[in-house]
Amino acid sequence: MHLEIHCSTLDGWTILTPFGDLDMAGAPALRQAVVAEVSGGTRLLVLDLTAVDFLDSAGLGAMVGGLRRLRAHGGDLMVVCPEPRIRRVFESCDLDRGFVLHPDVGSVISAVAALGEQASV
Repeated sequence: MHLEIHCSTLDGWTILTPFGDLDMAGAPALRQAVVAEVSGGTRLLVLDLTAVDFLDSAGLGAMVGGLRRLRAHGGDLMVVCPEPRIRRVFESCDLDRGFVLHPDVGSVISAVAALGEQASV
């Protein structure tokens, strides 16, 4: 299946939403989308996996590469993963330790805002 990636923004965060399979065939599209966003100045990126049907090691590799690229440029990557079967892929590889998995985009924005408030106290 072809991977389609939609891009939107919310409260200063760029949100990439892939639709389809994030596998060996789809991972290069995600990699290119992240590179394009970082090259364009994006530093705060949310990867919303709500519409991902399948995730494998190639997709995880693209996500890890995206996280590294963003952090190398002083940014960060947050992941929205409400689907238990997709979440299990992260857990089986211990990547739920490297990525904080949020149930929806709103919780990402709220969590980051709360961290910002704690840092200013």
